[in-house]
Amino acid sequence: MTERLNAADVQRGFEAWNSGRMDVLRESLSEDAVLHFAGNNAMSGTYRGRDAVIDALARAIQRWSPHSDVESILVSDDHLMIFHHATGEHEGTLYDVTPVIAMKLDANGKVMEVWSLANDQSGYDQFWS
Repeated sequence: MTERLNAADVQRGFEAWNSGRMDVLRESLSEDAVLHFAGNNAMSGTYRGRDAVIDALARAIQRWSPHSDVESILVSDDHLMIFHHATGEHEGTLYDVTPVIAMKLDANGKVMEVWSLANDQSGYDQFWS
């Protein structure tokens, strides 16, 4: 039986995100991972392949220095849903929203697809622009 991602793995992933540890995040992604970043901003779009996803996440951390704290995690065999409180500041623009990240897992328990959506898309867009 393949070991699946669980709530503790998600917490470790968010700790890695907050500290810029792309190597830790890379380990959880399938080779053909896809990231869908919603909205109309500099990060919006679809990133295909583990390298493209990691590059996008690294760019986000380097440019905007966001920070996220997990609020709730829903886990099934094939999906994760994570609600988190995200804050940040970039060139005087503040970011304080509660986004949700939905993830689909492959047969090996790796993240194969990610959707990032915010409760305040306008604020999200303003921050990431």
